[in-house]
Amino acid sequence: MKASNDPSSIWHGWLMRNWATPFSAFRWAVPAACGFQGRAIYLDIDMIVQADIAELWEHPINPPAFCVAKNPKTFCCTLWDCERARPHLPDVKRLKSEYGLYAHIKNGFPAGAVAPFRNGNWNCLDGEGYASVRDPDVKILHCTAIPTQPQLRYAVKRLAAAGQSHWSKHQPRPHPRADVVELFDEMLAEAKAYGYPPEKYQGERFGNYRR
Repeated sequence: MKASNDPSSIWHGWLMRNWATPFSAFRWAVPAACGFQGRAIYLDIDMIVQADIAELWEHPINPPAFCVAKNPKTFCCTLWDCERARPHLPDVKRLKSEYGLYAHIKNGFPAGAVAPFRNGNWNCLDGEGYASVRDPDVKILHCTAIPTQPQLRYAVKRLAAAGQSHWSKHQPRPHPRADVVELFDEMLAEAKAYGYPPEKYQGERFGNYRR
């Protein structure tokens, strides 16, 4: 799910000016990308999933709700009922072309449209209030502030070595919680041990993110 130069892709042709990230508005097109059928899970990229994602997939979405999220203003992790969401989302053509629309969509959702998580915290923002981010209630750890995201210090160096720059332009800063960094580094080491280093996912670059 990234900007594409392929005209047949739903991720092609978006007006991305002043987006907070290179994918900020894409979350609202997930139900359309699924043909407005079935369920879909949207996750921000800066997350560590610590539970079986099937728990979230099977979460009830009882009417009048058409999605499950942290709260009616926070959609970093969203479970969609794609068909039920259709009447409440702008069509993709408008999403792609109307400047700033993506930031206001959630403000138009009716009461009861967004159901809260019931079985744990699937969008724990940088450890918010937990003594440890390894608490079983923390289903997904979300590293929200870009400068302190644990992966940034690795990504900036890796891109610089390739003559490229990171899209955010932020300089890495230490995360305020040591347990967040420890968990990330542990997961990174495990991924490398299983043969999945970050370099494996670089691949071809589609489009450019421009503020």
